[in-house]
Amino acid sequence: VYVILSVSRSVHLSASYDVQIREIIERIEKENCLIELPFTSETINMQDLTLYIKSELNSIQRNMNDSALQVLSKCIYQQIDKQTQIFYILRLVLNQSYFSYLSQQRKQLNLTNISIDEILNAYIDHCEQKFGRKICSFIFNYISSSQSAIAEIELLDILSCNNEFFLEYCQKDLPKHLRFPPSLWIAVKYILGPLLSERYFDLKVVLCWSHSFIRRHMKQRYLKKVEDIRIAHRDIANYFLEAFIESKPLVDMNRNLQIRGDSGRRFILQQPLLYSEIAYNYRRLGELWYQLMHSGDIDRLKEYTLCCFEYLLSKVHGLSVEQLLWEFDIICSNILDADVLVVQTTIKNIANIISNNPMLFAGEVILRLKNIKNRYSEHIESLYNQAYEWCEACGVPVFVPISSWISTVPSMTITILPCIDGAFKIAPTTFNQHVFCTTRINEIAMYHIPSKKLVKKFSGHSELITSLQLTYNSRFLVTASIDRTIKLFNLSSGDLENTYTVHQDEILCMTLSHSNEQIVTGSRDRSIIVLRLETGEIEYSVEQHTDAVIAVALTQDDGILVSASRDKTIKRWTFRGMQLLDVIDTIISPIQHMIISTDDTFVIAACDDTSVQVKSLVTGSDIHNLEGHSSEVTSLSVSHDSMCCYVGCSNSHVYVYNLRSRLLLRVLTHHTSSVHDLYVSVDDYFLFSAAEDAIHVLNVKQQFNGFPGDGSSSSSKAITALSISREGDVAIAGSSAGVVRLFNLIDGEFTEQIVDHRAPVTQVALSHSYLFSLSGSRDTTVKVYDNEMGEIVAEFTEHSAPISHLRILEDNRKILSSDEQNYIKTWWANTGELIDSYNVPCKMLAVSPDGKYVVSGNGDNILKIWSLDDARVVRSIDHTEGKITCLAFRADSQYLITGGEDYSCKLWELSSGKLTQVLVEHEQCVTAVAISEDGKHVLTGDKSGQAIIWSFKDGAAVHKVTIHKTVIVSVSFATDSNVAIIASQDGLLSAWSTVAGAQLAIFYFSQNLIKLLVSQSGARYAAIVKNTSCVAMLSLFNIPFSDGSRITQCQSQVFPEIIGAMLPVKPKPLLYPKDSTILTNSRENSKIDQLGGDTLLATHSKNIG
Repeated sequence: VYVILSVSRSVHLSASYDVQIREIIERIEKENCLIELPFTSETINMQDLTLYIKSELNSIQRNMNDSALQVLSKCIYQQIDKQTQIFYILRLVLNQSYFSYLSQQRKQLNLTNISIDEILNAYIDHCEQKFGRKICSFIFNYISSSQSAIAEIELLDILSCNNEFFLEYCQKDLPKHLRFPPSLWIAVKYILGPLLSERYFDLKVVLCWSHSFIRRHMKQRYLKKVEDIRIAHRDIANYFLEAFIESKPLVDMNRNLQIRGDSGRRFILQQPLLYSEIAYNYRRLGELWYQLMHSGDIDRLKEYTLCCFEYLLSKVHGLSVEQLLWEFDIICSNILDADVLVVQTTIKNIANIISNNPMLFAGEVILRLKNIKNRYSEHIESLYNQAYEWCEACGVPVFVPISSWISTVPSMTITILPCIDGAFKIAPTTFNQHVFCTTRINEIAMYHIPSKKLVKKFSGHSELITSLQLTYNSRFLVTASIDRTIKLFNLSSGDLENTYTVHQDEILCMTLSHSNEQIVTGSRDRSIIVLRLETGEIEYSVEQHTDAVIAVALTQDDGILVSASRDKTIKRWTFRGMQLLDVIDTIISPIQHMIISTDDTFVIAACDDTSVQVKSLVTGSDIHNLEGHSSEVTSLSVSHDSMCCYVGCSNSHVYVYNLRSRLLLRVLTHHTSSVHDLYVSVDDYFLFSAAEDAIHVLNVKQQFNGFPGDGSSSSSKAITALSISREGDVAIAGSSAGVVRLFNLIDGEFTEQIVDHRAPVTQVALSHSYLFSLSGSRDTTVKVYDNEMGEIVAEFTEHSAPISHLRILEDNRKILSSDEQNYIKTWWANTGELIDSYNVPCKMLAVSPDGKYVVSGNGDNILKIWSLDDARVVRSIDHTEGKITCLAFRADSQYLITGGEDYSCKLWELSSGKLTQVLVEHEQCVTAVAISEDGKHVLTGDKSGQAIIWSFKDGAAVHKVTIHKTVIVSVSFATDSNVAIIASQDGLLSAWSTVAGAQLAIFYFSQNLIKLLVSQSGARYAAIVKNTSCVAMLSLFNIPFSDGSRITQCQSQVFPEIIGAMLPVKPKPLLYPKDSTILTNSRENSKIDQLGGDTLLATHSKNIG
């Protein structure tokens, strides 16, 4: 006997009678949630069995005399060891519905050799006889098509939106309200009886078939056609998308029936993604993706689920990122789509980040999609825009990347299709879901790419198939062979439609017209024949080559035909009339393969001497050769944007060239034997390659074309210097290549490249009001660039060593610069004329905000404060027990703070050099310090990752921040001093309320952080991160109010106020009482335990009798 239970995947139950435990476990792993209780005739006696049958008969008020009861019991007893489902069969037959069916058919109860299929068909036949096959099919199909189960109200709502039901059920007049009659459902439900089972999902009672084999039986009977499957799933998807929440027209011209507007209302329940502000709609989250996937509508699947930010956020927060990734795995085993792959890869890459904090989801999506969104469909750009809009509207502080230093790149190898009979010529379908390939036994095999399943085989050729192609309208598969025949296979029926024999020798090549009207073939007999596709009638036959024709190709408008031959020539013909236009005869080696680019610009020919030659299609002139391979060329393909050429060789490699620059971009070595054929998908996302016994599907969209960038990506050299304007709207960056670039800090876009140095740039700066830019280099020069005029206006050359510091003084006219030989120089920005020169230790150097004082030192434990006007030393300051590591000024230039290796921070009065306070709460070397603009707080960070907010007035530690685990590299305050910004070397950036001590926002750079600069407002950020040549730029959205009480209030909210249709970050807690259940197939438990204590995830299941 089998008991079907739905339990958590970590729960297994077994009861055995002399059965190996390993065998039980193997069955559980093979059949989800299937638990076998192996009763045998040895464990059940006849008397107990008779009592059980008698009790079941009494429950349906049926009587049976003792002799008949004994016969029935004996029949059951004899089948216990033979029929594993005998007790379930017994339950089905001891049911009033089954007895009614027997009475109607005038049959007697007989369980001898009865099968489960016979009983199921009896129930179904009984239902159909009473209510009609069509009406039953509607009901059964929706139950069978639900992912796990369906609520009765959902079923009634979906049936109420089915116009075919009303036209079938109401032969005369339609009801006043278009609702599926509940009485009809109750009657159907009563007849189905034990075939149905109740479960509990999110505090709702839902229905499903009681056993998976019943569901399979129903599908085999009612859902044989692909169209019927898609309609059922489409209807359920429309329901969860609220497509007919207002009304649905009902039109039948045969009955002169038109119901529209309010008369077409179906009175169905709403299915929003979020129920008010309280809970997610888990039914929609669980069903919608599944229904859209099986409906065959990939665009809607992406629009409403996989590329819908609110839906993805709901999944991550309401269930788990593991659940979402599991669903992506299922989808990718059914659908091959580049957008889906890039979203899946993005979520995989950020899973650890967002599983702990879903608030970071939007920022991570923006970061990783910004540079690549234009290379994919509108769905990826829409996802990016939705994430950005969510950040603007979410109501709490959130870091938002405005540049991208990490882009999602899906893995190159998507799948490998094993082909038992070999793979030679290949032809994928238009939407990349299936691929046809020729085999060594002269058949064509059709595979479903995502699932790797062999769908169908086409046969008819007796010898090697040399060419196969799909018509552009996807109606026919056309093949040509050395058996001299051309065959047309109808893709709708799978039948061989026509066979044409027009050549006297082997057919070596073939192409189809874009109009789907002609087939063009080339043969070993040197002829080219054009024939009608549907009739085989020959339109033209020419024989002007002197050797075998090995390739033919048509331009996109079907105006020009190009042919290539072993006679070393390529000929161009008018397709209408087959008049010879010209001959390319500059090729010195016999041609093996020939293709033309999709833009009708290039002819690409591969020859016996391994050369790949690129010619002009228009003039026939030589352009260049593609050089980098040395083996025999076995196949050619070109991307549809005519940028990349793929060359397959006998050494198992595929060489990827830039067709225009002839640069070898990459060598693909995924095959282990000679490459037989190559094909680039129409959308240029995928490369299909066939070799030996496998077809490889590669993702090539981002691999060779690069990314549209902000300009910085054009240089692989690291960023070595960075600065931002006082206003926080512009950033300037210098690189080790000597290049200086400007960036817009509002949108993160590259503005212009302004300066080129002969050596790495060491310092950059921007003047107030963005009048000019400065850059210093290891070439000892400092250049002044006028941002308005767009030219270098001065070059300071008085230094004789690499530039180490660069400051624009307060008057915005004078510049202070220092070099590695400890020379400090001041000079005029507009002319480069020297004002003063000082020779003082300046390994560490800073200038006060008012430009009056300079603090400099040799990097040890001593700093000197000196007046810039007269070079007078005000005082020497020191940390007696270690080096001074960092310093900062207060905005009014009255105080200086220093941090050192002695774990202390010291506050100094700048004008007198007097020590006013010592801050001693750190236990590691202090690495970063800052004083708030209002002078009320001090912020410090140390080597261990601890940061402390201090009271400037009395030196008391106000708040300690301990979430950082590596050295603090930057601390700062926003303008109003209510927000503290902390960044550590591991790339963690955090914002804190100085009033409440609460965390406002965090962000992960996902790279080691070298330097971080923050605008005075705290809204704009620019950073240098390791292993990238990009400037990392961010913005802090929704900066808290200056009023401290309002900050505290904002932080105390569980989730922000809903703005428009934006999804709240967190629903209110305790969504589920402890006895509630969510049925999911997640690889880890739902996050229910985070909301209301420990909750046991189990499923209650009972049959409906």
